Amino acid sequence: MRSIALAVAVCAGTLSLAPACDRGAPPVPTASDPNGNDLVVGAVVAAAEKSGGIRLYKIVEVEDLPPPFGRDLHMIAYDPKVATFQEAAELRRKGGMSIAMDHMAVRLVNFLPRDHRVIASEPVTDEERAPYLRSVQSRRR
Repeated sequence: MRSIALAVAVCAGTLSLAPACDRGAPPVPTASDPNGNDLVVGAVVAAAEKSGGIRLYKIVEVEDLPPPFGRDLHMIAYDPKVATFQEAAELRRKGGMSIAMDHMAVRLVNFLPRDHRVIASEPVTDEERAPYLRSVQSRRR
């Protein structure tokens, strides 16, 4: 009888915790680093677009160039755009994004003025890095 009561208690406890497993995306930071120190390889960034909406990007490489150039961010841009940073975090968590541009280079000084948030950090796969490497190889010819 005790084992049945224990089993019922364990099942009830497991069921009461189940909704906690799907709480959604973590809260989005309220601000970004004004110097761009959070814009590193593997950062998933939600940024406001001039045309409206928030687009997701993933940084696949950060290239430090000599002065006066500074840093270049090499990124993947994703579709669709959404209305808020929190919606962008949810979209990333749920998936369903498509690649809008598989490689783009943006100067850090041009990206910093945009309203943006780093919503995650994850490893860069070989597949994600391949378009950047093709770009580098084409510059060396």
